Amino acid sequence: MTSATSPAELLEGVVRALEPAFRIDRLVAATAERVVYHAWDRVLKRHVALYAHLAPDVPGRAWFLRETETLAALDHPTIRHVYAAAIAGSLAYRTTNWVDGESLADALRRGPRPIPTAHMLVRDLLSAVEHAHARGVILRRIVPLTLMLEVSGRAVITDLRYANWCLPNVPPEERGAGGAFVAPEVRAGGPGEPASDVYAVAALVYYVLTGHEPDADPARVVPPRQLRPAVPAALERVLLRALQAVPAGRYYTATEMLEDFVSDAGVFQEPAATPPLAEAGFERRLRRALGDDYELLEEIGTGGFGRVYRARDLGLERDVAIKVLHPSLTADAAVTERFRREAQLAARLRHPSIVSIYDIMGRAGLQWYTMELVPGTNLAQLVQAQGPLSVEQTVRVLDQGLSALEHAHALGLVHRDLKPENMLIEPDGRLRITDFGLALALRGDGRFGGATSRSGTPQFAAPEQLLGERVDQRADLYSLAAASYFALLGRPPFEGRTPEAILARQTTDDLPPLTDARHDVPRELEEVLRRALASDPGARYQTATAFREAVRRSRGLLRRLGAVLRGE
Repeated sequence: MTSATSPAELLEGVVRALEPAFRIDRLVAATAERVVYHAWDRVLKRHVALYAHLAPDVPGRAWFLRETETLAALDHPTIRHVYAAAIAGSLAYRTTNWVDGESLADALRRGPRPIPTAHMLVRDLLSAVEHAHARGVILRRIVPLTLMLEVSGRAVITDLRYANWCLPNVPPEERGAGGAFVAPEVRAGGPGEPASDVYAVAALVYYVLTGHEPDADPARVVPPRQLRPAVPAALERVLLRALQAVPAGRYYTATEMLEDFVSDAGVFQEPAATPPLAEAGFERRLRRALGDDYELLEEIGTGGFGRVYRARDLGLERDVAIKVLHPSLTADAAVTERFRREAQLAARLRHPSIVSIYDIMGRAGLQWYTMELVPGTNLAQLVQAQGPLSVEQTVRVLDQGLSALEHAHALGLVHRDLKPENMLIEPDGRLRITDFGLALALRGDGRFGGATSRSGTPQFAAPEQLLGERVDQRADLYSLAAASYFALLGRPPFEGRTPEAILARQTTDDLPPLTDARHDVPRELEEVLRRALASDPGARYQTATAFREAVRRSRGLLRRLGAVLRGE
């Protein structure tokens, strides 16, 4: 190259030199010494990124060749592959895989990335870094401008110019380049160590989550949850440790950091054979099974079917409830199939008094569904904490419950296990019913029709359900009336030590008078409830609509009587 050669002439010479083996499609980037093309390899019949170094007699040539050697020594999907390298006349070039996507810097111009993307980035980068370390390569610098994101979301490290293998060729003034994205010891020009790359990965992930570069002074790094509250606590803990100023304060290796992360959040890899699930390892396995989808926050309930947790949906950044079925229930393939079918039916329900189902998933012997997180408590807990409800509160719960049953029954879905434990009461008093179809899905038509309650006895199940007879919507009306009795009295309408004892009282219609214990309960309302609790389904209200109209008529009569007594 001579000083008389113009840049245009120089690039034309590059194209002529490369054209026999490659079709040059377009120029991607160019500096005084280097050019990058998008090209087509005529022999291998694939798109490539073609890097060429133009000046043979400058220090940059040895730097270019050393970086090519470093890239070629590594074989990891998150590090750009070298396909071939050669010197052609005054040119040195290498071909690498072409990455369809954009740089992390470009992606972040649209704002912080979704949290599952950050989880994927943690895994991809730490895996790549550990691969490099096993071959003696310290990357030292990974910056948003040269970290590419494929369309699939996978990250690709494209620039190893500042790796330790290249350090003798890096100009002294550039050895600490990278700003807040490199560890303090690298910024000082040092060769770095495995913990330096741990810092670099953490700095990138911090930027992805928050949209802010971490402070160059590790002591002043703002915890990411202060900038984005939805960041999982486990991920924040891992990042803050990795961003310590002194290498000894960080993770010793990338593997140690990855293992700490996936032990509490993030990844699940399906084993070749699903291991038996011990109760002691239930929650730990669940955290891993939830993968990049949810962060497990706290247990909020338990019962015969399994456990309920509050969790954070990491994609939509909202809190949800997750009901995880006990493994003993889902070991049977028929149960799992019924559960999925009933969940699909229940997901069709759209009513303000029915808890919405969002999703159903399962991995490695665990089956769960996510649903709307309802603030407040269930009716059983509310009565236990505050005592029986007022007549007005009870009638409101009953009316909303009947409205919900109208909607569900119209779609052909019978609850079959309506009880105070799955009647959630919001702080403003609104009713939300959960677990539609769960009893049928998990227990089928077994003994006592799958009816359960917290104490293990079916105090809220209709007699025909306990007898194993055909169950229809009238069983739900019976259960809702029984729950209304519970709300008014603080105990079920029929009690007994066994299902048989309860059934005996039900079939004789031995219903205790409400007004003996609650003088404020109108006789008209009591009569409505007594009819709904008749042992013969044919003697009850036949539909939720008829039951609801009867409740409203009884309340209307009471209001008119009260107005007369007040002289209005």
